[in-house]
Amino acid sequence: MLRTHQVILIALGASLLTPVAVAQEIDQPSGFYERKSEGWFWYNEEIPEDIPEPEEPEPPVAAAPKQESQSVEPAPSSSEGPPVFSAAWFRENLPRYRDAAWDNPTIENVRTYMYLQRYAMDRSEQFADTAEIAVVGDPFLDEETRRPSATFASQKLDRWAGQQKDEIARKIAQKAGIFFFFRSDSDTSRVQAPILKMLEMRDGFTILPISVDGKPLPDGIYPNFRADKGQAERLGAEVFPALYLVSAEREVEPIAQGVLSLADLKHRIILVAKRRGWISDEEFNKTKPIMNLDNNIAAILDAHSYEISDMAKAVSGSGSNFIPPDQLSEFIRHRLRQER
Repeated sequence: MLRTHQVILIALGASLLTPVAVAQEIDQPSGFYERKSEGWFWYNEEIPEDIPEPEEPEPPVAAAPKQESQSVEPAPSSSEGPPVFSAAWFRENLPRYRDAAWDNPTIENVRTYMYLQRYAMDRSEQFADTAEIAVVGDPFLDEETRRPSATFASQKLDRWAGQQKDEIARKIAQKAGIFFFFRSDSDTSRVQAPILKMLEMRDGFTILPISVDGKPLPDGIYPNFRADKGQAERLGAEVFPALYLVSAEREVEPIAQGVLSLADLKHRIILVAKRRGWISDEEFNKTKPIMNLDNNIAAILDAHSYEISDMAKAVSGSGSNFIPPDQLSEFIRHRLRQER
């Protein structure tokens, strides 16, 4: 019975003999100037032939007393602008003060801009101080519950995540191998080769070296290589070394074009395996050096997005969907407590 590595190697070799199955990816009166002889007052009044007799004037009528005119104040503008020193006021006006200081750098212009800049920095510091207080004791906001800052604890977490990466990499090695395209005159290909050897020995990956120029690497590593027969071009390999993860079913996924460290190479392999569905989300999350991955606020709130939308419509009359902070905070905390 053939060993797993032999099956993968046979599959990798067979894929070179047939076209490589690359993953799915891989619009009237004359004008004024003609009548200039008439002068500016060119209007000709017609003189009547019979001069009418003057009519007797009617007795004068007393004029109605004039009413004192009342001054009408303009209606107040419906838009008074954002409150002074609010975030909206700063977004709108701070650039104007900056431009004024730049265009006309008088002492007052520059000093005013610097006062406002200092105000913004002090307000940011107040925000940061309050944010630090707000996260204390909240497991969904305190990063200490996800990634401890203590060196001994974070190092232990890193070691645990590294062990999980090794286990998952060995699992992937049972169902996939690696195409290693190289050039004999490429220094980067020569540097990548021993790293692939370590991956091969430590995690059990089957490596299939393929020479693009048909020549071996100068240091003699991977002497049993295959000559490229157009596979590199079909896969889009342009920079060497070029690495591809290949399953026993000849599914091909690119890993990288260029040199990778052993840690980065293993991380890329795990990412590709997750994208192809060869490992589960739970297995992938174990490789992260953080704890309490279930405390994902985005995932929890997305599941209740329809409730948040209904709340926004109920409390927001202007159509802005703005929910008062106290109401939104209470809703979020309630939903997060339910998920624990």
